[in-house]
Amino acid sequence: MGVVTRAVRFERFGGPDVLHVVDVPDPDPGPGQVRVTVRAAGLTAGESAAREGALAELYPTAFPGGEGAEFAGVVTATGPGAGFAVGEEVLGWSARHDAHAEAVVVPAAHVVRKPAGLPWEAAGALYVAGVAAHACVCAVGVRDGDVVVVHGATTDVGSFAVQLARLCGAGVVGVAEAGHHDWLHAHGSDAVEPAADPGELARRVLARTPRVDALVDTTGADLPALAGALGVGAPRALSTLDVEAAVEFGGESAPTASRRAEVLAELAQLVADGRLHVPIAGAYPLSDVRAAVTAAERPGRHGRVVLLP
Repeated sequence: MGVVTRAVRFERFGGPDVLHVVDVPDPDPGPGQVRVTVRAAGLTAGESAAREGALAELYPTAFPGGEGAEFAGVVTATGPGAGFAVGEEVLGWSARHDAHAEAVVVPAAHVVRKPAGLPWEAAGALYVAGVAAHACVCAVGVRDGDVVVVHGATTDVGSFAVQLARLCGAGVVGVAEAGHHDWLHAHGSDAVEPAADPGELARRVLARTPRVDALVDTTGADLPALAGALGVGAPRALSTLDVEAAVEFGGESAPTASRRAEVLAELAQLVADGRLHVPIAGAYPLSDVRAAVTAAERPGRHGRVVLLP
């Protein structure tokens, strides 16, 4: 087989038990590509849905399938015209979903240089949720002085949306379970507990603020009903789910789809500067990928789960 590396693969749809780590040929970069030795790679909800077969009609999987949409690591080889040097530290994304591995090859346009102050775990878990949250905050036009409700405020995307809205100068009311309120308060957000009934949830929110200017929902709730109860017009109410899928699996429905590298670099610098926080719930070696996925799929989890190949 020649030089080999290790990667996560699955040969049928199912739960974490279908995942295994196998030897694969060490990939070589072609023109305009870089090979990256992966130091950290995030786990996402979209990957779990794809592995379970829930997205098979939209995003067909060829077996054996791989996982891993986002990663950070060190460039170890470059193809002609890549524009990066061996030894540079980068973060980025894999459209082939194969970054849960010791090494990955991607187009050079899919990586950006990692700022010196950005920890590996945060860098490897930044792309999907960070770029999706950025797109949604931009799409609802958050600006200084607004009041923004983030429903599902401590989900992967919600945690970024709360902070990015605050960086825009907005006041934020985060909807999350009581156990996560301390984190929201520490990041400048008010907090209320969720309610299944949109009217009841709106009453809880409006007890904290006389108005709501924008709504970002990360939970798949009944957006028109919740927006109506809060008095938010359609242009300023948005569900993150389609945007997150577009960022992770490809598609132009993400408002920042054409600027992903630029946005990722901006987010990376914010984290390095201490202005944006990437919550980390756990880090696992590649060999413990099943345990990592089980942790990532745990209900009520707050914080990203990452693999450290």
